[in-house]
Amino acid sequence: MKKKWEVRYFVTAVASVPVYKAYSKTETYKQAAKPGWGTVEWYSAADGYKNPVDRDRSDKTQQLCCDEDCAADLYTKNGGYFGIHAYEEIDTKEMPKQAECAAIILSDSCGLTFWAEDFSQIHIFVSYDENGLIDTYRVEYGDSPVYDGEVEISFDDLYQRAEDDWKETYRAELPGTVEYQFKQEADKLAQEAGETWMNAEEREQFRRVCHKIDGIKSAWDFLCAMSLLEHDYDKKIIGAARKFKKCFNFAQYEKPQEAARREELMEDYKKYEFATEDTDTTEPGAEQTAKPVEAEAASATGADNTAAETGKRGQPGEQKTEQKAGGGAGPPPPSR
Repeated sequence: MKKKWEVRYFVTAVASVPVYKAYSKTETYKQAAKPGWGTVEWYSAADGYKNPVDRDRSDKTQQLCCDEDCAADLYTKNGGYFGIHAYEEIDTKEMPKQAECAAIILSDSCGLTFWAEDFSQIHIFVSYDENGLIDTYRVEYGDSPVYDGEVEISFDDLYQRAEDDWKETYRAELPGTVEYQFKQEADKLAQEAGETWMNAEEREQFRRVCHKIDGIKSAWDFLCAMSLLEHDYDKKIIGAARKFKKCFNFAQYEKPQEAARREELMEDYKKYEFATEDTDTTEPGAEQTAKPVEAEAASATGADNTAAETGKRGQPGEQKTEQKAGGGAGPPPPSR
């Protein structure tokens, strides 16, 4: 059975763009020029080219338009050219028929696809960055100049990914890719945190959770972040990240204007109570558990509670003065 296409990849710092070498002229022409196949679609001129319509509808207001982020180049056997580009109306009367095409190059959200009667007329030009990754790329048909910084390569020179590597894990091993940078950062964070039990995937999750925690700026941020993290990540990884980032509870992030909603949200806050060793405030060799969320809330409202208590019993300073002067000490100070 004849294969329909081969696929290679432009590997850039931020993405791997698939390039399909198509062997079926019919399928490639349909994808480039037939409405409903990917690149173009019928739109209603009466609706301002906004709403796609049924391509089988007999409506004289229909126009053939190119979808956003798509483009197609149709090269004819007599040396002609017809371009299909986004935001431009397509004159279907001048569009070449399938039999008239000598080559087709199209791009869409799936990558780039090309077909040609003579594949030697297809030229791929690329430039490379300092890490050896592709920086810019273009696919042309026929005679085309080579611009400064570009080199011409063949289709077989492009990266061929293993079929079972659908997660693109190879990118984490290529210096210069964002995945490689993330892997280095994840390994460093896990090492600094002393979390040696994590595998590569768990270290990447740990990095992401740490970044989410770094973005918490208020008690409300804390509540939202914890809720999302609980939904997306393993609790063991969340706990390790909170311990490393000293993210104990809402009180350490609470803004003054948020105090009014504390009672309303207290049940939600309690849900994400976190207890761990507080090494910043303990003596060497000693262990101390972080305050539960209720204690933190009490600490956050300490000023109000102290004012209420001392209003009934007198200021602590006044009590000490009375004792020195020989007066009554009054009731014992409130327990804290």
